[in-house]
Amino acid sequence: MFTAQNIHKNYGNKEILRDISFQIHPNQKVALIGPNGVGKSTLLRIIACIEQPDSGTVLISNDTRIGYLPQEIKISSQKSIKDYLKDAIGIDAIERRMAELENNLDNQQRLTEYGELQERYSCLDGYTFEHRMKIILQGFGFESISANRSLNSLSGGQKSKVALTGLLLQKPNLLLLDEPTNNLDLPSIVWLETFITRTDASCLIISHDQQFLDKLVSKVFEIEWFDRKISEYTGSYTDYLTYKATSLQHEKERYDTQQQKKKELLKSSRQKKQWAQQGSNPKSTDNDKYIRGHKRDQSAKLARNAKSIEKQIERMDEIKLTKQRNPLIIPLVAQGNKTKHAISLEDVYMGYPNGFQIGPINLQIGYGTHVGIIGANGSGKSTLLKSISKKLVLFSGRIDIGSSLNIGNLMQAHEDMPREESILSFLQINSVSDREYIFRTLSKFHFSPDDTQKKIGNLSPGERVRLLLTLFSILSVNVLILDEPTNHLDLEAMETLKHVLIDYSGIIIFVSHDRHFLEKIKPSELFVLDEGSLKPVVNYDDYISSLNSEAQKLIASIL
Repeated sequence: MFTAQNIHKNYGNKEILRDISFQIHPNQKVALIGPNGVGKSTLLRIIACIEQPDSGTVLISNDTRIGYLPQEIKISSQKSIKDYLKDAIGIDAIERRMAELENNLDNQQRLTEYGELQERYSCLDGYTFEHRMKIILQGFGFESISANRSLNSLSGGQKSKVALTGLLLQKPNLLLLDEPTNNLDLPSIVWLETFITRTDASCLIISHDQQFLDKLVSKVFEIEWFDRKISEYTGSYTDYLTYKATSLQHEKERYDTQQQKKKELLKSSRQKKQWAQQGSNPKSTDNDKYIRGHKRDQSAKLARNAKSIEKQIERMDEIKLTKQRNPLIIPLVAQGNKTKHAISLEDVYMGYPNGFQIGPINLQIGYGTHVGIIGANGSGKSTLLKSISKKLVLFSGRIDIGSSLNIGNLMQAHEDMPREESILSFLQINSVSDREYIFRTLSKFHFSPDDTQKKIGNLSPGERVRLLLTLFSILSVNVLILDEPTNHLDLEAMETLKHVLIDYSGIIIFVSHDRHFLEKIKPSELFVLDEGSLKPVVNYDDYISSLNSEAQKLIASIL
């Protein structure tokens, strides 16, 4: 189906991909992983023929139909959802031409063209388009949104769902998905996961969602940070993690064993050399020439043994440890007066002048409480977080925040970050002026000294998340407001963040759709925001099970 051979790619003097070769076979679902900045998205664009490699070849079989989903989806159109989807799968133009021909089918040429168009329309499933569109949109939570609604009236998350719907309607047999879950709510992720599981299409997936990968893939391709080459592992993502950890542990044990052996041999060699030196310089009282000769012979033998040991060391196949990046460190420590740590929401109504409103919301959040909020896109989760962090004026009600609380607000779009500021100036303006302390802290978050002069507008979304976390660390915030904190982070950064948040002693209020994150964090309280109100999730497993059942029923009607 698809083969990459010796792909190389540079941006300026920076090598992104080196000698990348791999194959994807029919009905094979593969994860593409590696740290942010290692070239994963670049490789997907090369396979999709959007970008060209500097050298190497991409071989795609003639029957391969590629569907590519970029990480950042930017679609803008005055068309309705329905018309946009028709255009996306190629039936819109066919319908218009068929309508033109239907007015006059008297001559054979027009009749032949009409028949050819009918055949193409049928191949694109045009006759079942309405049904398939309705089911897929319903799976993505569009039950109450008309397909005649303008695309530009939708939120960013809703546009992402429409783009994904268009991709699935095209029925590609090779899906290239770059962070497909980033802008999806939990029900939509379950739906997409179920759909991909049931389809015969091959997939190459970049994702930070561990559970999503575990459900789908049977192979993992990893692009290494240092050599920029690709390694292949069979099994799920969790299988890969287990194999990798075990492999590195065994490598370390073999390395330690060899180093200990070398140490013992070197000690023996030095000792024999020392004895040989002593024997070759007999004491003056030793007048018996036979004894002196014997000692010289023993010394020569010891010297030969020492030389033999040194050669044995040289002949050893040196075990080298796999080069590893310094681990990401997220030093978040809450500080402040615990007696006044509380947030209270009383009969709060909030929203926007366009008519969107949620409430009433009543919530008491004490010190050390970790509150998780889930819900569909557009239900008002971000609106709630903005209101708590005083970024949005309330319609009515009251929000009381303890006087000693210091809030770190990690909003999903990072919209308040000054795009023209450098990393260094941003931290100096918002925290401290001690450059040395800032540089030390930035290095823990994988920012190099050269990175400090980068403008925020030129940073990737993942880099902006790490920069805000750096700021929170410097400020020692005791409240974290996190809107989809795992979006745009690579898997290593996510894992580190999870461990930090589990032990965080302050208040956390977070929105997330990442099931693995939710299960690891184990929030003190979990709510679903639905129809304007917060409802406690009594049993999380039952909630997920109901989403799976619903997805299976819908998909059974189109696959």
